[in-house]
Amino acid sequence: MKVVSIIHFQPIEKYPPAFNFIRLLASKNNNADFKINLLTTDPGLGWNKIDINGVSIKRIGKWGTEMNRTFRIVLYLRFLVGALFLIWWQKPSALMYYESLSAGAPYFYKIWLRRNCKLFIHYHEYTTPEEYESGMKLNRWLHKLEFYLYPLATWISHTNEDRLRFFLRDVNMINLENCYVLPNHPPAYWANLIYPPTIIPNKIGFVYIGALSLDTMYVKEIAAYIAVRKENCYWDIYSNNHTSEAIRFLIDLKAENIYFRGSIQYDELPRILELFQVGLILYKGHISNYIYNIPNKLFEYYVCGLDIWFPVQMLSCKSLITSDTYPKVISINYEELGNVSMQNLTDRRNLRFEKQEYTCESTYAPLLNELLKMK
Repeated sequence: MKVVSIIHFQPIEKYPPAFNFIRLLASKNNNADFKINLLTTDPGLGWNKIDINGVSIKRIGKWGTEMNRTFRIVLYLRFLVGALFLIWWQKPSALMYYESLSAGAPYFYKIWLRRNCKLFIHYHEYTTPEEYESGMKLNRWLHKLEFYLYPLATWISHTNEDRLRFFLRDVNMINLENCYVLPNHPPAYWANLIYPPTIIPNKIGFVYIGALSLDTMYVKEIAAYIAVRKENCYWDIYSNNHTSEAIRFLIDLKAENIYFRGSIQYDELPRILELFQVGLILYKGHISNYIYNIPNKLFEYYVCGLDIWFPVQMLSCKSLITSDTYPKVISINYEELGNVSMQNLTDRRNLRFEKQEYTCESTYAPLLNELLKMK
């Protein structure tokens, strides 16, 4: 039987675009024509581990709440060795890995064990050469191994055109013909919702979903803006990846219209998101990865009918700004929120409804077609 093995060092639960793709791949296997293996790590406390029908999931190593450098290195090495043994035993015809930290086992398998195995590579994030050089030695070593894999790969993808262009420049392989853009779109059923009315509600509901940090996000700025407008708006925050400083800040703020809701399962998001009017993106753009980022939450907010506010520093998002349509995608200067009128920005009167088709089913179709051409 043909075998597909997917290597994802970071816990798969933290990356919805990855498990959306794997679910879609499994749905194409109704006749059990091939076997799907996922090798990842255990997310540890605070996360509900997912199961995917038709996918064998092996977790090599477990994340702790506080891991020092030594324990992290041990986890990386354990994963590398364990993943290599498992894919040697599984003998995949097609092999896919995510990010440089997952590249070790695929390198040894592709180069030394099965040269004709089809190789697929995807990057959730963009890492500059300077960040590779100043970062963890193991990651730097693995990235150097990747240079041998790039010309041999069937598929290499980044999440947007800017990141892909920078990647090709960085690896000095501008003429690679196996490179693609693979945006982080949600499942199609998310769009089948009732859209918020065009009239401005009595109170405008803001929502934020994702990691929460004071250092790299405009949490303080948006909290101050919303806290003094309790008659006009409220803000719900959902996060299972947050710093203690961020939580302490929200507690000390004592804002009556800001609510920390804790964690929420990904599949529950559509029924939650349709209750709000504005979805927030808060990255300050402190490194290139965030400046040139179009996060999955932007598309998730959008297909559920919310307007989106994103920081002016996020340059790649600007290609999605709307003008006379809704849902709105708006660039906001979070450092000058005093000049922002939420009533004007959320007013949909005289605008026409126009929904772009952002679905992972259509986005992932070319990748699935290539992946399923296994030898």
